[in-house]
Amino acid sequence: MTDWKLDPLGFAVVDETQKGDLAIHHVSIRDEGVFYTGAWVLRGPSSKEIQDRLRHWIPIGTVDGITKIKATIKESFTSANLTTLVTACEAAEDSLNETWREYQNKEPKKRANLVPLGAHTWPSVTKDVDAARILKQIGRQPPPESTPSEMRGVLALARLVGYISETWYELEGERISRAYLNNGDTRRAKYPPTWLKAHPPYWPKVV
Repeated sequence: MTDWKLDPLGFAVVDETQKGDLAIHHVSIRDEGVFYTGAWVLRGPSSKEIQDRLRHWIPIGTVDGITKIKATIKESFTSANLTTLVTACEAAEDSLNETWREYQNKEPKKRANLVPLGAHTWPSVTKDVDAARILKQIGRQPPPESTPSEMRGVLALARLVGYISETWYELEGERISRAYLNNGDTRRAKYPPTWLKAHPPYWPKVV
């Protein structure tokens, strides 16, 4: 993979509003953490307006939102989804826990008080995700009722993507802080590495 594919700016969360407009919300993923950095509702957008907001970001969102983008810019691209992202995060956590158990079992008496990894709550998501409902289930607040209706869906989805990213950030912090888990690799992975290879950031076919 080229360098720009290895280090995307974050997620471009997309949704089609009830009026048929396109809502986009950026969730930035940085070494310092996860940040919400911009939101737009584009009415009758040009291809360039969309491409400018997707370039170097990983597209993720509702089926309707992704479909509308592809129809407008008239090109296909790889988009991510929450199901595969959560599955990759859970698999990484399972692997770290297995490494922890193996390390403890090598010297069980000496390492009897070895602190286990923190428990992380990964949301259960499906293809047609109800982000507001899931946020409530995991103890996070969905957008308030005062939020404009055209932004409510994309904001809820962005908060859910942000929560998953924050939880991954915490898991990576534990890996980095324990030498027996990182094998000398203390670089923070902003996304599950194998997952990222299959879900690169968007880059226009014609610039």
